[in-house]
Amino acid sequence: MEKRWVGAVLAAAICLAFAGCSKGEISSVPDLEQGPYPDGSYEVRMPQDESGWQEYGKITVADGYITAVEYDAGNEAGDRKSQDAAYRDSMAAGNAANGLPAVYPEKVYSDLIADFRAAQYDPQKVDAVAGATVSSRNFQKVMTALMELVEKGQPGEVTLPLYEDGVYEVEMPEYDGDWKDFIRVTISAGQVDFIVFDARSEQGDLKSADESYRQKMIAGNAANGLPETYPADYAQKLEENYLQTGSVETMDGVAGATISSRNFKKLLGHALANAKKGDTALAVAPLFENGEYRAQISEADDEGWSEFVVLTIQDNAISQISFDAVDENGAYQSKDADYQKQMEQAGADRSPAEFHQAIIQAFIDAKYLPDQMETIAGATQSCQNFKKLVAAALENALYGSEEVAIVEAQ
Repeated sequence: MEKRWVGAVLAAAICLAFAGCSKGEISSVPDLEQGPYPDGSYEVRMPQDESGWQEYGKITVADGYITAVEYDAGNEAGDRKSQDAAYRDSMAAGNAANGLPAVYPEKVYSDLIADFRAAQYDPQKVDAVAGATVSSRNFQKVMTALMELVEKGQPGEVTLPLYEDGVYEVEMPEYDGDWKDFIRVTISAGQVDFIVFDARSEQGDLKSADESYRQKMIAGNAANGLPETYPADYAQKLEENYLQTGSVETMDGVAGATISSRNFKKLLGHALANAKKGDTALAVAPLFENGEYRAQISEADDEGWSEFVVLTIQDNAISQISFDAVDENGAYQSKDADYQKQMEQAGADRSPAEFHQAIIQAFIDAKYLPDQMETIAGATQSCQNFKKLVAAALENALYGSEEVAIVEAQ
């Protein structure tokens, strides 16, 4: 009896030290001397992300009870994301700029752990933290895997596969002629197992099975001095090229099937992104990829200026437009006092910055259709250049190409 009482007091003291108890955690119930879980240290890690961070979770079990829960991210230098001041400030500022709560890793991880405890260690009942969707999703995946290890009594360290098993299909947003490309990726044991790349007609016919299209493509390539290829051929080669490199960014395309090669990489990128989340719903790729796209006139004008456009794409829409000109030293025309003075002496009624802004507004008024925008009086050449620059930048945005598009002056 005395031993049982002493054990209860000790359990109660430890419970207070760990700020609260819940199912499977240290309890003050006097008739329980051993908890439900096998003792040990359990750790599950996510694959390393593009920035070098690797989120992880740890659970410690002693005397059958969960005594510690940790969640954070580390890098190869041994840093912890929760303690990285630069990351904290960048994340908080970025969220604030997008109208999201100014959260940061230390708070996100702390809130997730608190909710995990309050949910009786059921990861599926932990709500996502606003402004930290990816980390919230990773937390749920990591803690689900962790609790499986804890319940099975398998202590140690495990790294989750990059992709979740399943079949992921993504199609292009629009038909190209009579066809719409699509990709179907099968993930097995966390790895890409099989890829189907083809195109459908509105009637559901497959391009790879269309003999007339096959013959037409072979003849067209031959007439243009391109290698012989056709849908079934280039689809197989593209799959092989990806499997050899394991990288959408560095894989080779197929000569004679340039557009299809680009569509393959675009669709595969989105399918793999869905596989990371385990989202198996049929998806439609965005027309434009998120990012910043720059196009610049190839040669400077007689006064040494080269016009350029920078488009920022967010959620399949143009969110920001910059239009200006630079000289060989990188100085901006809109900020050059001498150039503005020259324009005033020439009788111009607007400054360079005002001309550029007027052209941008004409593009917006034309619902972002370059061919439909009005020409600004006194800036005909710049308007023509702008149209070509925007078209080139948008073409890069179709496939997420970050290379600067070089355009000949009008």
